[in-house]
Amino acid sequence: MRLWHRILNPSLVQAAIATVIGSALIAVAIVLSMSGTNDIGAYVCYYLSLLALVYIGYIVYYGYPRVKQRTLEVASRYEFTANLVKNYGYRTMVVAGASIFLNAIYAVYNGAIALHYSSLWSALFAVYYVLLCALRGGILTGTRRKGNEGKTDGERRLHVINLYIRSGMLLIVFTLLIIVGIVRLAVAGSGVQQSQYLIYVSAIYTFVRFGFAVHNIRKAKKFDDFGTKALRNIGFADALVALFTLQMSMTSAFGGGGDFSRIIGMVTGSSVCAIIIFMGIYMIVVGKRALRTRG
Repeated sequence: MRLWHRILNPSLVQAAIATVIGSALIAVAIVLSMSGTNDIGAYVCYYLSLLALVYIGYIVYYGYPRVKQRTLEVASRYEFTANLVKNYGYRTMVVAGASIFLNAIYAVYNGAIALHYSSLWSALFAVYYVLLCALRGGILTGTRRKGNEGKTDGERRLHVINLYIRSGMLLIVFTLLIIVGIVRLAVAGSGVQQSQYLIYVSAIYTFVRFGFAVHNIRKAKKFDDFGTKALRNIGFADALVALFTLQMSMTSAFGGGGDFSRIIGMVTGSSVCAIIIFMGIYMIVVGKRALRTRG
């Protein structure tokens, strides 16, 4: 009974250890599954990894409130972490800065592939991520108070609304690169294949990132800060494009890259472009309405 009580009510250290061990078991099970191993040891590993997955889910579900409370207590001791936890706008700016770094990595990665394989597909996405870095950087620079001390609150708000409108316009323009990629896909097929292991890691990251992007774009609607809204909308567009490139990598690696993969890629890409263009138009309309209301 005492052991069972410990299992159901683990301490923070015990929960962390169980999560690390469980994650290791799940990783081993994935590797065994990919290699086609079906002996008794593999089945034992599959069973243990399933139990580990269930237990990790239990820890997250029941332990999250306690972990969150403890994290908030520790974070409140320091100015940076306190602002990061309590100030949504500040948190948005910090996340946007981290996103610029990630976009730069994606740009370098796609640029290297484009140069090595002479791939137009990768070159388009390299340029896309460079432009996305510039757009995020422009908003972060334009919305900071330093450098705008001489402006009134009304003038600052007007400036940020105009940034929001221009961001919508630029998202539409940037989408033309994706459209060129879709046309290239229709003519010549999918891009360069990636390592399957890299695809698995990218899939986990992309789905988590997309989930947060959807949550944040919904949450940003409650705020009147157009800089925050612009950054969250850009993050959502970024996540959509990441889903599209992931889908293309997966169909290319596992689907054989035939006509079916090409059609699926064109449908997915067209849907992503349509959503981003609609979002850009929505940003322009909402921004223009805010300007008229202010006037």
